[in-house]
Amino acid sequence: MTIQDTDFRAELARALLEEGDPAALVFENYLRWKGAPEYLVRMPPDGEDALVSRRFAVLAYPANPLFTTYATLGGSWRVIPGSRDSFGDARGVRYEYVFHAPHVHESAACELLVLVAEHPHRHGVEIGPGFVLPIGEPVVSGAGMEYLYFTYPYLDDGRLYEAAPFGQIDRAELLVQWLWALPIYRSEAVFIRERGPEAFEELLQARHSERYDAYEFLRPPLV
Repeated sequence: MTIQDTDFRAELARALLEEGDPAALVFENYLRWKGAPEYLVRMPPDGEDALVSRRFAVLAYPANPLFTTYATLGGSWRVIPGSRDSFGDARGVRYEYVFHAPHVHESAACELLVLVAEHPHRHGVEIGPGFVLPIGEPVVSGAGMEYLYFTYPYLDDGRLYEAAPFGQIDRAELLVQWLWALPIYRSEAVFIRERGPEAFEELLQARHSERYDAYEFLRPPLV
């Protein structure tokens, strides 16, 4: 669906006023960080007791011929369980998620982002930087990766950090944080558990600078 900037921004502004939906602030932040998306995929949740915004969508930013950047809009509807204590902030934290994938895998990328946005609220699990989520099946058909790793966007999303530390929307009443979801192998999940997230990210950045394949679903494992 091609996005109509004026109408969509007006709709989100009304949502913020009428429902307290953080998606309005999130979209304005995306405009400063990534610019207007080329199109969006609307994925409204089922049921009235929504775990994510009723206006949930995935925004698409074609980056180059190799991959598209997909970003959730509306994942920040609720505070992440346990984050008030772990962040030491009475507001808790709300997340929006960034995912990179070849355009041919757009359907799988959007489905994964819906799963990711709903997962902490559905299962009462706090997802944060360094978290590894088992999917239970390949992220796409033919791929060997069955886990997602979460961290702050840092490889090709440097502008995220220009407006505020870690890309936050920091308001008196709420805190919104961006997380990057990256498909990984079981061997990499074991490495993260044994050696820690920082060691894994050092390997990832070194490989990506040489081969630029961190966003490939068929990339070889780092370990």
